[in-house]
Amino acid sequence: MQDDRSVAYTAGWYPDPTGVHELRYHNGHAWTGDVSTDGVRHVSPVPAAPGSQPTGTVALVLGIVSLGLGWIPFLSIVAFGTAIAAVVIGLRRRRFPSARGASNAGIVTGLAGFVFAIGGTWLAFLIVDAVAQYDDPGPYAVELVECAEVDGVTRASGSISNLDDGTRSYTVEVTFDGERTDTVEVADVGPGDTASFVVEQDLRFDDLECEVTSVKGPRPFGLQIDP
Repeated sequence: MQDDRSVAYTAGWYPDPTGVHELRYHNGHAWTGDVSTDGVRHVSPVPAAPGSQPTGTVALVLGIVSLGLGWIPFLSIVAFGTAIAAVVIGLRRRRFPSARGASNAGIVTGLAGFVFAIGGTWLAFLIVDAVAQYDDPGPYAVELVECAEVDGVTRASGSISNLDDGTRSYTVEVTFDGERTDTVEVADVGPGDTASFVVEQDLRFDDLECEVTSVKGPRPFGLQIDP
């Protein structure tokens, strides 16, 4: 509502300064809640004076926060809350002329942030599932059949059998001489099938020992994970 303290009004009907209604009654001292639209009179609360009216800044800030957090897995849960708050606050405050622009922007960014949060949550589920598959390779049998120097390098070869009822992929960790560790990927082993693997290290020691020290599922998203 515009600041009319410097304007002298006599009691009467004037165009509603809030722009919400057609006319509003001024009693000669201040605007009243008596309004008229298309000849129909009713009561509408008088908006606060300039500087104390609600603004849409809060809705806009919450909407921007939801956009920033929505695409990030796990933080997307927070984005859901800020997106909903942005839309609710924006809808409540957009009826005030001074708050309409920022409120509308808050509603738009809040809705977009909500969509981003759906995507971020989906990514979070993918990550959780990938880590679970890595930590739980399912039932298997692994055997190391050779640990010998071949063509100047130490070669460890073996086989792994899938004892599960579905296709599995594995990350097999082999340790040489109790110190040097390397891994090899064994992909898409069918149920009941056996696949071979080979790990080579540039080591030359007498009586070098090799052992399988760990079997995991496929690396999450192919990321290299230190043994």
